[in-house]
Amino acid sequence: MEDGDMLHMIVEQTWEYPMRMAYDPEAKRFVETEYESLPHRRRFTKPYGWIKESGTPPSPHWDCILMTDRTPALGDEIEIRVIGVFKRSDLDHKYVAVEASRGICDLSELTGEERAELNRLYPQADPGEGWFGKKEAEYCMEHHPKAL
Repeated sequence: MEDGDMLHMIVEQTWEYPMRMAYDPEAKRFVETEYESLPHRRRFTKPYGWIKESGTPPSPHWDCILMTDRTPALGDEIEIRVIGVFKRSDLDHKYVAVEASRGICDLSELTGEERAELNRLYPQADPGEGWFGKKEAEYCMEHHPKAL
């Protein structure tokens, strides 16, 4: 992925929904599941979804966290720049993005408050897991399979 390449995030989960939301591709709508939302349980207020160009759930796709102060609605499509990744040993990585209009390019440029919020989402990491910047995110996108 080149520096100027923009991607798009589809919003699947927001702070407003304490239960996990899932996309139903046949009905083309979001439905509430029986499961508690992990971000909500961990007081993570940022939108969560997937990178449109990677596929659509339940098919393989890349999960995405958007570091924004906006409050988008489920299904909103937002132009993004990937700035980092939470690498997982099961390869179900979580890509960190900002709105394309925001002037930062790497995870290290987030505010201390934003980094603290990310750490609330995944407070522990197994060996080989953790938060990494843009270069590692690009490597993962190029070399690792998409997750279900």
